[in-house]
Amino acid sequence: MNKTLFIVALTLLSYQICFSQEKTTDSTATESVKGTWDLNLDLASRYIWRGQAWGGNYPVAQLYGTYNLTEKLSLGFWATHNFQKQSFEENDFGAEYRGYQEIDLVANYAFTNYLTTSLQYYYWPTTEKVEGVSNKLFDFGNTGVSTLDLMLMFDFSEYKLPLWFTWSTFIAGNDYRYKDEFDEKGKQNFTSYAEVGYNFDLPASIKLSPVVGAVFNNKAAYYTYGDPDKISFVNIGAKASKEFKLSKKSTMPIWVSYTHNGASRQFAVPETTRSIKSNYVVFGATFNLTN
Repeated sequence: MNKTLFIVALTLLSYQICFSQEKTTDSTATESVKGTWDLNLDLASRYIWRGQAWGGNYPVAQLYGTYNLTEKLSLGFWATHNFQKQSFEENDFGAEYRGYQEIDLVANYAFTNYLTTSLQYYYWPTTEKVEGVSNKLFDFGNTGVSTLDLMLMFDFSEYKLPLWFTWSTFIAGNDYRYKDEFDEKGKQNFTSYAEVGYNFDLPASIKLSPVVGAVFNNKAAYYTYGDPDKISFVNIGAKASKEFKLSKKSTMPIWVSYTHNGASRQFAVPETTRSIKSNYVVFGATFNLTN
């Protein structure tokens, strides 16, 4: 982890500013109590986000949580690292990601007990210096590693309907589409993603959560595992989890998830992503602590 990322993470932890949204599903919890917090650590076999594999097939550690400033407003963070130093690895199809690290800053505001808006800052600096890539914080240019994501999150569990829906649009950052080869700046694409999921309670206290997620207007190819010219169902799958209580304030869910990326990739950009496999199985355990 580079020095900047390490300092940011320590600063966040010192203030216990936490974000509990599980980024692998973009699901949302609406219940909050002023002054409460939770802290979570995921240990997973790899990192899959919205149908995309980040950092190759390497185990990851992910730290995240929330701090509720008021009944409606919460702040937080989410971080991941796969402990690989080499950013890219050459193969028969070109270069693929190897080392990966990311930290996100989040602000959530609950308008109602079923509707929350979320502003999320994604920062994924390369694990080593890469020519043509700027690792500066809050650099939203087309060579930067920052994106600002505005989300609407609906959760109807308070109405005894275990259904959630999210809509996500990138409003700033490295999400540029190019008019032609001479356009160095490009235009902001405002790539959008929608996801719907449902929770089932199974015997033996197992929870099953199927999900369907699709990418819209992917002309900027931000989702490199998606189709750039049509709606792309990149995240079709399910997650099964079972929670074990460790203490009064601590739990440990164990889980397994399956993700199918349904993009055709016939015209995928870059061309090397056409060969990427589209089915993923991830195993993991979460250590949870609340106050």
